Amino acid sequence: MTNSAPTHTATPGAVPSLATGPFLLRVSLPLAIAYLISYGLRTVNAAIAPTLTREFGLDAADLGLLTAAYFLSFALTQLPLGGMLDRFRPRRVEAALLISCATGCVVFATAEATWGLILGRALIGIGVAACLMAALRTFGLWLDASKLPTTNGLMLAVGNAGAILSTAPVLWLLGMITWRQLFLSVAVLTVVVALWLAFAVPDPPAAPKTATSGNPSAQPAGWSAVLRSPLFWAIVPLPCLTNAIGLAVQGLWAGPWLVDVAKLPANAIGGDLLLISAGMLVANIALGNVMGRLMQRGISPVIFCFVACLFAGIGQWAFLHSWGGSPALVMTIFGLTHVSGNLLFAALFTRFGKSVHGRVSTLINFLMFGLGFALQWGIGLIVNRYPTGTPGRYEAAGYEQAFLWLWGLQALCVVWTLLRLRNPAVRNEGVVQP
Repeated sequence: MTNSAPTHTATPGAVPSLATGPFLLRVSLPLAIAYLISYGLRTVNAAIAPTLTREFGLDAADLGLLTAAYFLSFALTQLPLGGMLDRFRPRRVEAALLISCATGCVVFATAEATWGLILGRALIGIGVAACLMAALRTFGLWLDASKLPTTNGLMLAVGNAGAILSTAPVLWLLGMITWRQLFLSVAVLTVVVALWLAFAVPDPPAAPKTATSGNPSAQPAGWSAVLRSPLFWAIVPLPCLTNAIGLAVQGLWAGPWLVDVAKLPANAIGGDLLLISAGMLVANIALGNVMGRLMQRGISPVIFCFVACLFAGIGQWAFLHSWGGSPALVMTIFGLTHVSGNLLFAALFTRFGKSVHGRVSTLINFLMFGLGFALQWGIGLIVNRYPTGTPGRYEAAGYEQAFLWLWGLQALCVVWTLLRLRNPAVRNEGVVQP
């Protein structure tokens, strides 16, 4: 480790018109559309859960496992993906994986049994595993570190726009077409974006050109630089758990909670689900801008990320107490307080050389989505213990118990990080050069 700045910093002026039309249209736009598709597919089950429950006879545990299959396959794809993004063209890695997403949409749309739905979701999870990571890796190669929080925040906001589309707009669209036709349409769009990324998007000046252009022996050392970083393991638990809770609730359990606790009709939850995504969109943009400005003033982005994650407990208060008096307010506050973990990507990019940014981001994503899988299924297992007399409906006490466990886990993460940061060697760890 050394306290010097990374040696891979982009040369000023090397990329003309970086934030102008050509860059935005040729590089950012296809990456943004791919991420919009990814996030929409991640969260759409919250809107169609009542239909799937009725059509396939699912209980809460089945629904949790079905939806969480996306998270498990997504998480397991992250670790090999990190090395691929660092050694190959990120856009082509993403394009290849998107074919799995399109295949998964077709499998999901044509499923006649629960196992078909699970397989489809798993293939979708693999297929969209690189959508955000390839974009962050690409931006890391094009841009200075101080610009990453704002740029990353805007890309994350695009994802939230995808989540917005998967709520009320999807429910409106399902008044004209079936959910199966919807997934088939998304499959076609995904193939188009994959071809766009593979053949029409330019590479950054510092992008890897071929698998053999680098030193293959450097890859284990790169992983070692990440895995052996004390600061990485001191700071990641709380942001990863915060985002995992957001994934589990936004992607599924907000919908059933609105029906079971807030007592809304199943066909009227779209507007409230939209507010979670709208809150996340606003928070991603605002937090990214604030962190970028604070970095320029010498404030640690790692500490800012940790402090921002502490506010997640506010967004969970209504779930803990079954307060359904104002569902719109509950969903908005939850959205505003559960994206702060995304700041971790830009924060840790400042502590590692660019040659391992792909590994850093995918390891974070592995932890977030692995936890997302566990929490989405785990919430279902707890809620399933509190059935009502109506099939597919559950008592408010089940949701309260689930969120009580989540609060306990977050408290443990806070204590862990505070104890680790008391060590000056951890707190003052410099830039890691692989």
